[in-house]
Formats: sequence, structure tokens, C-alpha cells
Amino acid sequence: MRLALFPLSIFLLPEGITRLRIFEPRYKRLVADALCTGQGFGLCLPKESHSLYDIGTRVEIYNFDQDVNGFLTIDIKGIERFTFKDIISDDDGLMHADVTVVNGWETIQMTPQYEFMLTPLKLVLTSIPLYVDRVNLQGFDNLSWICQRWLEILPVPADKKYWLAEQSTLEPTIDFIREVIT
Repeated sequence: MRLALFPLSIFLLPEGITRLRIFEPRYKRLVADALCTGQGFGLCLPKESHSLYDIGTRVEIYNFDQDVNGFLTIDIKGIERFTFKDIISDDDGLMHADVTVVNGWETIQMTPQYEFMLTPLKLVLTSIPLYVDRVNLQGFDNLSWICQRWLEILPVPADKKYWLAEQSTLEPTIDFIREVIT
């Protein structure tokens, strides 16, 4: 699948949500294309060297509006992780790549030994406007979902988030979250 790529210093994983403010013409075009095709676009973390980490998240737009300054705002939700190679750029700088979907972490039922992550996460998410109405509808019974939300919100370097998201199991992420919040 070929996706347009949006390099942004926002770390979003499957089922995560966020709001973006769109003002550059190339990204307005990205939004229009994503809405027309229904396949969304790729959100990718930029590196300091002006390149991109080679894993991203395909996102879909589930709401859009205009802010008080007249800029387009879009609410997006992470759908699936992907890897990519061979980025090409249009004349206006909009990047595209052929992507390959990678398996996400398996769904793991929440158990009492991981409760240390649950209450603080609910408190944090209820302070984020996009999550307020959704907190009771979320995947708090799924340890993978909980770990992904922690990775999105913890203020740690992109390299660390990228490394943890790349792991095939949850254990390194659980250990990291335990170390940071307890």
C-alpha cells in the first residue's frame, strides 16, 4: 500500500487519538486525499538528522473542523503500525512511501499485577480533551492498549519510544513504565 507520510513529533500508536492543526498546502492536500481514498495517511516520527524513523502508524481521520483562527483541525486515530522504504517526494515536498503493515502487540487481558499503570493512566487521559468522553469506552482491560497509551504520553526521547514500540513483546515496555511511574 502506498501512503502519504506526515512527519510530526507526535508519537501515536494503534487506537491512540490526537488532534492536528493543518495549515501547509501539502498537508491540506494530504487530508483531502486521505478523506477521498479512505485509507488515511502515515504519521512518522522525524529524526534529528531530518530523516524519519522507519516505522510509523497509519491513521484515519474521524473528525475535522476549523479552529478560531480559521485553520483546519483534524482528529485522527491510529489504525496499524507499518514499516517503509524508498520515500519519494512530490514537488511540494509531500512524501509518500510503500508501506508494509507490521503486527502489533497481542491483546493481553489486564490482571491485578499491572494495576499500578491503570489509575494514573485514567487520571492523565481524563485531562486530555479528546479522551474525556471516551475514557469509559477505552481498552482499559487490555494491557497492550494501556502500554501504548503510556508510550504516547510519557515525556521520553523519541529514540526510546521508537525502540520500545519496535519490540515484539510488551515486557520491555512494562518494565520501562514501572520504572518511570512507580
